[in-house]
Amino acid sequence: MNVILKRRQLILATLVVALGAAVFVNWYYTGNSSLSTEDTTGSEYVQNLGEAKYVNAIQEHTPTFEEMKFDRKKKNDESLDKLNKSLEAAGKDTEEAKSITASINAITKKSALETDLEAQIKAKVNTESFVSITDDNAQVTVSKGTLNETTSLQILEIITSNTEIDPSKVIMSEQK
Repeated sequence: MNVILKRRQLILATLVVALGAAVFVNWYYTGNSSLSTEDTTGSEYVQNLGEAKYVNAIQEHTPTFEEMKFDRKKKNDESLDKLNKSLEAAGKDTEEAKSITASINAITKKSALETDLEAQIKAKVNTESFVSITDDNAQVTVSKGTLNETTSLQILEIITSNTEIDPSKVIMSEQK
């Protein structure tokens, strides 16, 4: 019985030493990091526990033409709603009502002009576009890869012939 007990102890001690050796060899050849949370099939390993690693980039969202047009329409609709509420609150024949009506007409006219200019650019230059007009300048955004000398001149001609904006106040850019 004593021989069997010593034999079991010897086998157990040998297995513990072999396991310890396996853990040491694994620790030594994997960059001394046994608590790595990364996939170890790649060539890069975490060297320090808790070391931050750049994993996923937050990509900047470039809005599509449809999103830009929807946002513009939403802003115009909100402005028109506010003006219509103000018009209802004001008297019918007051000076304030005339001013609000003029503002409503200006927003409607500007929105129609921007849509018309986009349609003309689509017809002549054959590209999607987004046109934003303020009092004295115009911002035109076209599809990537379509802006060159010829298309720039065509767009400039469309904008200046339909508005009173100075050609130096027309800003053209390509979508990112």
